[in-house]
Amino acid sequence: MVQPVSATGEGLSAARSARAGLESAGASAERDRFETAAAARRAYARAVVAREQLRFAEEDRNLLARLRGVAEARVAAGEGVDLDLRLARLEEARAMAAWLDAHAEASAADADLAALIGTAPGDLARDPLLAGPAESGDERPRSDLVAAEAAARSARAALARERAAVLPAIGVGAFYEGDSGSAIFGPALTVEVPLWNRNQSGVGAARGNLGLAEAQQASTAARAATEEARAAERLRVAEESLTTLSPDIAVEARPALRAIEALFTSGEVNLSDTLLLRSRVVEGQRAWVDARAAVAVARIDVALSRQSETLLP
Repeated sequence: MVQPVSATGEGLSAARSARAGLESAGASAERDRFETAAAARRAYARAVVAREQLRFAEEDRNLLARLRGVAEARVAAGEGVDLDLRLARLEEARAMAAWLDAHAEASAADADLAALIGTAPGDLARDPLLAGPAESGDERPRSDLVAAEAAARSARAALARERAAVLPAIGVGAFYEGDSGSAIFGPALTVEVPLWNRNQSGVGAARGNLGLAEAQQASTAARAATEEARAAERLRVAEESLTTLSPDIAVEARPALRAIEALFTSGEVNLSDTLLLRSRVVEGQRAWVDARAAVAVARIDVALSRQSETLLP
């Protein structure tokens, strides 16, 4: 019974490499938590936008149906023109197509969100800005940087282990032999030959792994610095829109649409001008929700780049 013992510290280097590898795996798992939380918040913002766009599309479809009804009534009474009726019907068809597309997008967004949160989405906020995390001054070392640094340490220890393997391990133990009623036992000391093993293959592979780990560490650090700088710049630009955007677009859009419909119904505005004015309002509604979502996503990206705890549920 013999226990091999390395005289060059091969076992100690192997233990250091294993501990560093375990630390790297733990840090990677921690980073995955934050990235999953950020992905869930982005999916939530997308689902809010999709549902709001669907609501806008449905309101627009209903408005155009009423405008088409007014145009039909005028033509039937001999007060309208066929061109207005045809334009109203064509615009209603376009609104119907947009409504169907909005339905498909809302369904896809809900499915993506459900896959991340593990349950079917229920009621969502009406403002995508709420998907962003709260502002926080807490910052902690990014786990992907910690993981990359630990992986490099593990690779260095693995290289030290392969270099230590140039000398064979010494076997220390005891032996026992029994023959014809007599027994012989005592200590045993063994050593492999040749005494010098250059281990070029193992050292070369470990050196390559170390080079790869160090390159990945440098790449991760550069990416992290770039992500944080770019995310902060996007957030600064996106938040400028909040100073001019209305907190609630419905306060502006609904009275405007009612006024436009009333002008056409009373005959003060022709259909072409009515459709033009209505399209401006609809575009404004969609732009509002997209701008608010952009701010939310920028806040999510900043929090992720700084690994802020506010990202986590």
